[in-house]
Amino acid sequence: MPLLCPFRIPLNAALAVLMLSLANLPGLAEPLRILGIGPDAKHVTRTDLAAIGIRVIKDAREINVNGETKRLEIRYGGVSLPVLLQKQGIETLDRYGLRAATILVIAKDGYRASFSWGELFNAAAGESVTVITEENGAPNPAREGDFSLRAFSDLRPGPRHVRDVVEIRIELPR
Repeated sequence: MPLLCPFRIPLNAALAVLMLSLANLPGLAEPLRILGIGPDAKHVTRTDLAAIGIRVIKDAREINVNGETKRLEIRYGGVSLPVLLQKQGIETLDRYGLRAATILVIAKDGYRASFSWGELFNAAAGESVTVITEENGAPNPAREGDFSLRAFSDLRPGPRHVRDVVEIRIELPR
C-alpha cells in the first residue's frame, strides 16, 4: 500500500505537485543559458534581466470572437536580445567572425529561431527582438515558460516566437 499524505493522495503524487508548484515560483526558475561567449556557458536569471532594465512593448491585434471583431492589447516586459548579448560580452568575440555569426534561440522542446549578427546589431529591426519575462505586468504565463522571445518587427510573427526559451547560442563561422 502506498504512503498517503494528509489529503489521501499517494505521497509521490503530492511531491510531484509540490515540485511543479515550486518550479513556477519567481527566483526558482531554471536560468537561461548563453553559449558561445567565452569558454563556459553563462547563466541569466529573470533577476539579471530586471537589473539590465525591463522595457514594456505593447502589441495590439484584432481577433474575431463569435463574429465580432475585438482589439486585444498585450503588454510584454523584457530585454532586447542585442542589449542582453552586449551585457554578456558578445563584443569580445572576433569582430570579423561575429559579422557572419548566427544567433540561435532554442526552446525546451527543441524549436529554434535564428538571427544574423547584422539583423540584430546593424538594422533597426534588431531592437524589436525581445527576450520576454512578463505579460501584462505579471510573470510569463505557463504556456510561455520563464523566458520567451518575440521579433516584434517580423511581418509574420509566428515563426520567430519562441516559447520556453532555455538557450541562446552564438555560432561563429568555422
